[in-house]
Amino acid sequence: MSMSPEARLALLLLEELELRNGRARLRYLKVYRMMAYWLGPGYARALLDRLVSSGYIAIKGDRVELLRRFKTSKSQQQVYREARDVVISTYLSIQRPPSK
Repeated sequence: MSMSPEARLALLLLEELELRNGRARLRYLKVYRMMAYWLGPGYARALLDRLVSSGYIAIKGDRVELLRRFKTSKSQQQVYREARDVVISTYLSIQRPPSK
């Protein structure tokens, strides 16, 4: 069973925050910026709102803080590469009409 693009992007966003010691300004989060650019600010915001409501992150002004710390075995480059792949494939699936 594979994760949905939303779940994968949420996890990658959390991993990026963990790699940044649990806190960062929103505009510096590369995974968030990729989502906002390719999939739209509404998509990115909805994903953030879901993470806030599930208690994983808190947003205060323009700062995001990870509330549940965890270990990640990925480097920032691996996180960004994976996020880029998920964002682009999601973008293409949104743009492309479903095949019959």
